[in-house]
Amino acid sequence: MSVAVASQSIQSAEKRAKRFWIALVVFLFIIQSTIMGLVMHLAIGDPSAAVVPDYHNAALNWDQARRMNEAPDRLGWQVTFNASDVADGRGMRAIELQILDRSGDPIDDLSMNGKLYHHARAGDVVSVELKSVGQGNYLALAPAAQSGLWQLELTIDGADEPATRSVTFRVR
Repeated sequence: MSVAVASQSIQSAEKRAKRFWIALVVFLFIIQSTIMGLVMHLAIGDPSAAVVPDYHNAALNWDQARRMNEAPDRLGWQVTFNASDVADGRGMRAIELQILDRSGDPIDDLSMNGKLYHHARAGDVVSVELKSVGQGNYLALAPAAQSGLWQLELTIDGADEPATRSVTFRVR
C-alpha cells in the first residue's frame, strides 16, 4: 500500500511540475509578445521617428542633389528667409523668401514648392507653395504654430538650372 501511495504522490508531483513549467514558458512567451507588440507600436506609430523622404535616391544621385543645393550660390542669388513672429488663430504663420540676383535686382518668375516639418514631428510633412508677390518676394501661409525648430525644404523651378534650398528656422 505504501508503494501505491508513493507512486501516486510522485505522479501528482510530476503533474504539478509539468503544469508549472508549461505555465512558466507560456507566461514568458506572453510577456515577450506584449513587449514586442509595444515596441512595434512605438516604432511605427510615433510621428517623431521618421525617415527622410526619398533619402535613398538622393544618396544615389548625390552629385545631382549637391549641384541643385549649390545652384542659388552659383547663380549669385541673395536668398533671405523670414518667418513671422505670430501665428493666426488657425495656427497659420506667414513665411517669406526674398531672392535677388547678383546685381541686387529681384527675381520674380520662379516657381517655389516646399516641404515643411517640425523637427520633433518629422513624420508630419506639409506641402507649401510660395507665391510671388513682387519685388523678388515669395509668400506663403504655413501651418507652423508649434514652437521649436522647423525645416523648410524648397524646390525652385524656373531658373537657368533647377535649385533647392534648405532653411531651418526657430519659432518661439
